[in-house]
This record gives sequence, C-alpha cells and structure tokens, in this order.
Amino acid sequence: MSDSFLLFDSETKEQISENVVALFKDKVLPKVWENESPAEFSPESRVYACISDENAPAVIEAAIKGGWFLAILPHQTSRYALRGFCIESDLQKAIQTAQLASPQKVDVLRCNGQLVLSSVVLGECFNLLPTTKSISWREKLKFAFANAVNVRTIRPQKMTFTTENESDFSTAAIGLVIIEHAHGASLSRNILPYTHINDGMCHAIIVAPRSVIEVLLFFVMAPLRRKVNLPNFLGLLKAKSFTVSNGHELTYKIDGLSYQADQLLVGTDSRVLNLLVGDALPISEISDNHKEQRKVTRLPVGEAITEMVSKKLPFIAHAATEEFKDLYHLLYENATTSPAFLTLMVLSTLLASVGLFANSAPVIIGAMILAPLMAPIISLSMALVRQDTSLLSSSIKTLLIGLCLSLGFASMASFIMPMETVTSEIAARLSPSLLDLAVAVLSGIAGAYAHARIEAAKSMAGVAIAVALVPPLAVTGIGLGWLDFYVAWGAFLLFLTNLAGIVLAAALTFLFLGFAPFTLAKKGLGIAFIAVVVVSVPLAFSFMRLSDESSIMQQLEGKKIGQVTIRQVRARAIQPLELSVELVTPSALTNGKLDVIKAEIELQLQREVIMEAQVVIRR
Repeated sequence: MSDSFLLFDSETKEQISENVVALFKDKVLPKVWENESPAEFSPESRVYACISDENAPAVIEAAIKGGWFLAILPHQTSRYALRGFCIESDLQKAIQTAQLASPQKVDVLRCNGQLVLSSVVLGECFNLLPTTKSISWREKLKFAFANAVNVRTIRPQKMTFTTENESDFSTAAIGLVIIEHAHGASLSRNILPYTHINDGMCHAIIVAPRSVIEVLLFFVMAPLRRKVNLPNFLGLLKAKSFTVSNGHELTYKIDGLSYQADQLLVGTDSRVLNLLVGDALPISEISDNHKEQRKVTRLPVGEAITEMVSKKLPFIAHAATEEFKDLYHLLYENATTSPAFLTLMVLSTLLASVGLFANSAPVIIGAMILAPLMAPIISLSMALVRQDTSLLSSSIKTLLIGLCLSLGFASMASFIMPMETVTSEIAARLSPSLLDLAVAVLSGIAGAYAHARIEAAKSMAGVAIAVALVPPLAVTGIGLGWLDFYVAWGAFLLFLTNLAGIVLAAALTFLFLGFAPFTLAKKGLGIAFIAVVVVSVPLAFSFMRLSDESSIMQQLEGKKIGQVTIRQVRARAIQPLELSVELVTPSALTNGKLDVIKAEIELQLQREVIMEAQVVIRR
C-alpha cells in the first residue's frame, strides 16, 4: 500500500496535530508545506492537503509534477478550492470521502500560465460568480438590491475572443466569468448544465446586456427563482483554449485576487491531476470532447459595439441599424401600395359589409383576418419613432388609399343591398369608448412585438381580430351610402380610435425594444400622443354615458313595485333619459298603475324619464 501524508500550512501546525490527524482511519504522516522548500513524495502517494487558497495552486502543481494522488480538504481560508473541486465543507466527512475514493484524472484550468482553483472574472458579473453554497433569501434580496443600485454605473467594453482554431468574434460586454466546470455553483450551474472537470474544455459566460432593463429583469429576479434559463444577453463559449483582448490593459481576478495583463490566455490541461474525489464532483465517463461550441448570436456586434463601448448602459436598449435591417425591409414592403394590398382591401371590405348586413359575427371575423391595414399602420409607427420621412409618406399614402377603397366599396355595397336596417353588428360599432382605446393600445403593442420578434409573428391573426380595423370602415361607408351621418361618424370615430391607439402603442413598443433612442423618437411620440388625446375627448363622454347606463340598469333591473317586476332595462337616450323596460305582472296594468311605476322609477333615479314599457302578463 502506498504511503499517506497529511499536508498542511505552517500556521495550522498545532491544530492539525491535535484535531485533524485523529480523524483519519488509516495512518497518515503529517507534513508542513513550505513554498521555499516544497514537500516531495513518491508517485502514487496519497496526499491529503488541508491548505489555504494561497498555497493550493503550488500544492496542485507539485502533485501534477510528482504524480501524487491528491485529496483537497476543507480549510478555513480555502473558499475557492472548495468550490472548484466540490469539497465537503465538513472536515470529518471530507476525510472519510477522500480515504474511500479512487484517484480520478481531472483537468486543470490556467489563465496566463497561472493555475485557477475556481474562476477567472473580468468586469461586473453580478450573481454569476460561483459560490460554495446556496444563500438565504435575505442574502438574495441583498444581492438583488445591490444589482439594481450598481447597474446604471457600468460601462461595457469591447472584448475580442480568439479560440484554438483561430476563429474569433467581438462583442461589447460588461463582464466575463471563466470556469472549468459549473458543479457546486448555483446560478452558473443552471446556465451551464453539462460541464465536467475532466471534459478537456473551459467555459466562458459572457455578460453583454444592451440596457439597464435587461439587467434588472434578470439579475434582480434570478436570485429569487429556482430555475434560471439562459437570457438573450448572455453568451457562452466552450473551448480547449482561447484568448481575450480589447486593445487595452485588462484588470481581472483569479480566485478573488486582482491582476493586470494585455490579454487573457485561457486554457485547460486535460486530465493531468490525479484527484481523490467523492460523488459531489461528477466525473464524465466519456472520452475528451474537444469540439468547440459557442452561443453568441444574440450578443452586440458591428455598429452596436461602437455605440455601446465606454458609455453607460442605456435604460432602454438601442439596436444598431444592421441588427434590424430585415425588419426595416419588411416594414418598407408593408408600406407599399401593392396589388396584393389593394385586392385584400377590397375583398375584406366587401366581406365585412356582407357580414354586417347579415348580422354574422363569423363572416366579420373572416374580414378582420383578411384585412391588410395593420401592416402599414405598424410601418407608420416605426416611421414616427425613427423620424423616417420616406417610410412615413409611403405608410400614409397606403393608408389613405386603403381608407378610400374601403369607404367607396362599402358605400357601393349599401346601394346594392336592398335593406337599410341597423343590425346589432352595425350598432356595436357606433358608440366607441375608452374601452375600445384600451383594446387598440394592447393590439398595437402586440402588433409591433409580433413584427419585431419572428417567434411571435404567428399571433398576428389574433391581433387583427382583436382590433378590427376594416369593420368600422365598412360601417362608415354604409352610413355614407345611407346618408346617415350618425352611423358614419360613430363608426369612423371607432376607426380613428383604433388607428391612434395602435400607432402610439406600437411606437412606444419599438422604442422600448431599442429601435430608436428617445431623443429621436420624442417628436413622433408627441404627435401620436396628441392624436390619442384628441380622440379621447369624445370617447370619455361615451364612456361616461356607458357608465351612466350601467348604473341605471343595476338600479332598476329586477326591482319590484308592488306586484310588478322590472326587467330588460335599456337606456335609449340619456338627455333626456329614455328608458325601455319590460314589466312583468300577473294582471293588466291601467294608465294609473303605469304612472305610479314611472313615478317610482323617477324617484329611484332622481331624474325625469320617458318610459317605453312592454307589459308581460304572467299567471
């Protein structure tokens, strides 16, 4: 059997002699570690090292050189070694685990030639720093508050990564965490679930947010969540070796100690250390996998790097033009008066007109889905935000042509249809209120987001149904065809409400998603806001009238006056108040009894009413 030794710092000699040696089941020979004259043991000797983080790298280097079977034991100042090698914090348990363990060949991480116990950190990395234990909810709240306070002062810096196969990429990042594996780290383990200490690879987590909002939403909330998914602003790099540079001197930390260098040379020495480990540090059973991997497609590139470097993080992200050129191309296409737009505009208007006359909701919904009006409105929103006069004029032109087409064909349909009846579907579009404006605002947000995010584009049909742009225009055209300006104005006000609400909400959404800075967008937002305020005035009156009608119905519905029950209450007009009611009674009502009922209603409502009653005799 090979000899066993207990290696310890000179400062802990008395403590080791009195307490630690007695914990070993097998005989061990104590030995003080001295950097000036390092201990030497024969190959395959079992060496149990109870040493500080300061001396741990030198001991590991000696173990590699001498071929020892090394076990690292907990020490009062071995925080990074405990995390890096997943050591039991309880000394007695750690000794028992090490004595029963078989040696496993593991990797060693190096940065600029220096051995790394746990991690290399460059810049600000918040809660991504590896920890040796889970923290309490109070500590989590403390971390969250500190992140919220400090994030606004952070400035991104350009980082260029070059891997072993000489491929490189650059981004603007605020921080970088480099580890050999993620076992034993809470947040890092959720982001890097498949890492091992013997896979021959090192792993970098690149922290590259574009805005304060991104950081707050993730780093403030992440400590409070049980499961954390990879956010868009984190990049991952897995490689055997790589370099990091930015053209300036870098200040970084290896296991908590600060260093400076022109660049970071990071690499892994594959399976060079014979380590006595327990189950807390999983060992991969497969051979080394040196396949390089990277997840950096969503990080800032090109113009975005130049815009972000050495500036404070903006509160809202600002995307570079090249990063949304596909979206801009789509919006320009949507703002064009194409034959497809004209055809769909005519068909959707005619379909909506037929549905309105037939009082058919499914037909009207089909017209909503078919209508192409949402596309130029979203383009108009982007034009206002970006102050793009070309896109603005094209969007307005397309909208006006679509508006005229819709009004013209709906008016023509009203002449052809042999009826002049206000159906319930037509009546539903004559009295818009602030509730309709709320629907338009939410639909505008959804529409802009669906254009900006490809994965949400499948929701556009639902947005079209929710906001219903063509049916109000069809009702307006029908009203003009009838020369009924009450119908025409009520429906056109609903269309204007939808238009103003969508434009403002979509513009704000594009601003929030970073497609324009506020300094550029404020003029367009001001115009859209004024439009919403203007249409809100009649909507507010309409909303108050609806509230008044609802209050009247609540007061009278089901009210009993003698043997008469009031049902089906409807307010036909407010000034003066005209009520339509159904009176359920066991016997016929005389004029006198009707006057008594009218007087009771006026007393209840504290106002004069004109009552239209339908008497239902129930026996």
